[in-house]
This record gives sequence, structure tokens and C-alpha cells, in this order.
Amino acid sequence: MDALAVVGKLVATDMNAASAALHAADVGEVVPPAGTVHYIPALQELCVKHGIGLLIPLTDLDLRSLARHRERFQAIGCEVMIGSPQTIMTCRDKTRTCRFLQQIGLPAIRTLTLGQFRARPFFPCFIKPVRGSASVGTGVIHSEAELNAHLATFGDLMLVQDYVPGAEYTLDIYRTRDGQVRCVVPRQRLLVRAGEVEKGLTVHDTELIEAGRKLGENLPELWGVINAQCRRPPGGRAHFFEINPRFGGGAPLAIAAGADLPRYVLQERLGMEVTAELGKFKPNLLMMRYDSAVYVEAQNPQELPGFDTPRVR
Repeated sequence: MDALAVVGKLVATDMNAASAALHAADVGEVVPPAGTVHYIPALQELCVKHGIGLLIPLTDLDLRSLARHRERFQAIGCEVMIGSPQTIMTCRDKTRTCRFLQQIGLPAIRTLTLGQFRARPFFPCFIKPVRGSASVGTGVIHSEAELNAHLATFGDLMLVQDYVPGAEYTLDIYRTRDGQVRCVVPRQRLLVRAGEVEKGLTVHDTELIEAGRKLGENLPELWGVINAQCRRPPGGRAHFFEINPRFGGGAPLAIAAGADLPRYVLQERLGMEVTAELGKFKPNLLMMRYDSAVYVEAQNPQELPGFDTPRVR
């Protein structure tokens, strides 16, 4: 039986109706912002309303909330593709991520608190929020003046890392509930815009595939799709710096290369055999993204985000 032949519907949520994804799904629903007290109850109501059996997070914003409340969703017949709160914190908190990588023997980019960095500063360095998303607040810093200007803009809840030049990769990983890593697709990030890969290339790299397997097998209670990021300096080993327990924005490239990640999630949720095979995907597949548009009639234009003051991102 083909997992994708199962009859069902795709329900997408966002916090406003001006979302292209809402109009691409079978059903689009507006929910309160993640992080508010109304968010989880609203999702639960939608799960009951639509008979949803599987909830898949696609951003970092609600991962911790969903991990804390996964049993509440299980009680109404909906499984969340998420791990335990402890594992999610290992992925979301960059200092914990660094310690985890060191513990399992994978090279990690040195990560310091802002206080540690100020005690012994060095430049160039790379700065990022303690719990950031979509590359907001990240950047290469070359001087004390640049650092102060960056902190004035983004706040001081920051971490500082060694700046490691070289090729950058994202690994799309599939981990089953019983801890087996059945899929690792490394893809090289050739051009990035606002934290999302715009041009990428699949690479069949034995070192990266083995690193992805090791990383995935050591994340307890996590199941489903994981993506991890690393940089490889010329002639050196790959140094990891990011783990996201969700689909990555560039996952369509891995899917196009033959690693059908949504199929694997459905197969496992339905109790079927997961057909993923480690290392089996098409290498050297180049993805070149471009902007497209979705056109719908606006029912209440004055409620659209940016109606009074345009938004910039």
C-alpha cells in the first residue's frame, strides 16, 4: 500500500490569512501566535474539528510548547512529530547543542556566552541569538564597534562563535521512533537569503552521511525529520553548529532527490514499513529557487498585516 494514496486532507495554520500556505492546503485556519496561552488550545480545537491524526511543526516558534503538551494531543488522537522537552531544549539552546555535539564526538564550532567573549574578545567572530530562528540577529562581526551596533539592534541575549569559513551544508535526517536513522541527505548551501537556501546541491558525502547518522541516533525520543547544519573549512572536517528538530526550508531538494520525507512520516504514523534507505538519493541535484505569487480575493483588507504600516523583512 502506498502511504501517499491514503485519503485525507492537509490542514495548514498561520496567525493571519495573508499566508500563501493557507491557500495551498486543503484547509487553511488562522490561529493565535505561538507562545501565547491561546495557541495550544486553538490547535487542539482544530485537531478535534478536522479529525487530525498527525501534527507536524514547520518552524522553531512552537517546538517547545508542542513538546511540553504532546501528551494532550495524544489524548485526543493526534500524534505530534516532536521529541521530549529535554531533547528539544538540546536542539534549541545553542550552548546545549555545542555540549551535545562534543559529547557524541562530532566537531562543533566553539560557542561562548557574551560574557565569556567579552573577557577575551577575538575578531572576526560569528554572533547569533541564544534561541534564534531564520538567521535573524546573526552575522559576522569584525570589530568592537560592529559588535556594539549589532547588540544595540538585536539585544544582548547572544552567543559568540568562532567564524569558520568554508562550504556550508544542511543534512536532512529521518529518525524512526525506535532510534534508527534511515535517511541522511547532505545538501550544500550555495546561496542563502534570509536564512533560507535559494540555491542548493545534493552531495553524496560519506563523512557527512555518517555524521548525520551519529547525530540522529543520539537524540532520544525524537522521531521524524531533523535537519542539522555544518561548515567544512578547506581541507578540514565538518564542524556542526545547528540542529533543528523539524523539516528544514530546503527539504524539497532532498525530496526531489528521492528521499521522500513526508512519505516516511506517514508510513511510520500508519504503522507501515518505512521505505527509506540510508545513502539512497540522487547526488548533484541542483535546486534553483525563484519567487512566485498566490492571488486570492481579500475579504477584510483592513485586517491584513501591513495594512496600516508596511512590514519589512
